[in-house]
Amino acid sequence: MRALRTVAATCLAAGLLTACGSSGSGSSTADAKPGSTASDGVAAGKGAGGGANLGAKETLLASAAVMEKAGSAKLAVTGEAAGTGEFVWKAPKSFLLNTKSEGQDTKVLFVGDVMYVGAGASLAQLAGGKTWMKIDPKDDAQGAPGGGDAVGKASSLELMDPAVQLAVAAPTAVQSGTETVEGQFCKHYRSDIPVDALVEKLQLKPELKTKVLDELKKKGSTITVEFWINAKNELVQQSGTGQATGFSKITYSDLGSVQPTKAPADSEVFSLEDVLK
Repeated sequence: MRALRTVAATCLAAGLLTACGSSGSGSSTADAKPGSTASDGVAAGKGAGGGANLGAKETLLASAAVMEKAGSAKLAVTGEAAGTGEFVWKAPKSFLLNTKSEGQDTKVLFVGDVMYVGAGASLAQLAGGKTWMKIDPKDDAQGAPGGGDAVGKASSLELMDPAVQLAVAAPTAVQSGTETVEGQFCKHYRSDIPVDALVEKLQLKPELKTKVLDELKKKGSTITVEFWINAKNELVQQSGTGQATGFSKITYSDLGSVQPTKAPADSEVFSLEDVLK
């Protein structure tokens, strides 16, 4: 049972890696240029990655528009919660990660603001054969076991939205090199994002925005995120240093091809409180 809760916490941290990051240290073929500004893009000819002939700010804004239109992608995640998944950031939003906990395959699913964690055989047996543990932010207010960190869970999908992150990162972006990622020539950008600006963009209720802002500011007033953008202004990869996961990267593929994952049927769902009775 502890392992299941650890996976939930770790996956949540992985999901928030770019929202809670600090000084990501991704490798590149060229270092950031001293004195670069948001409008300093390296001029690129036809076929060059990341917004040919656009500055850093304009490239990230163009990529934000591309990712907003795409609305979904398949993911490969590296870090403590390494795995593969599918993310839909257009409504109805969902995030599914296939990962491991103590060597065992498991799944973590967000549908809206509700989190589900796939149960192993032993826990499923305790839960009467049900295979998904539900962690609902409403449980936090009721003091139910497993309902903690409701702020993080409720804001996860908003914080992970690549279109939002790119748009907020654009004003402070600088190009720090070029490299090939997943066989694609990309420009590599870094941005120190003001936490206030990021939270302001989130589609959350005002009271929840305040809680999220207070939580993020415990780690500082800015966060550092890195992006790799190809010639079509598609976001290929992003990275950051998560609060609990260490250095992590998310690689995107098959943009626009993913359908939302539905929540498990009620007959398949249990709560931590159920197995503690």
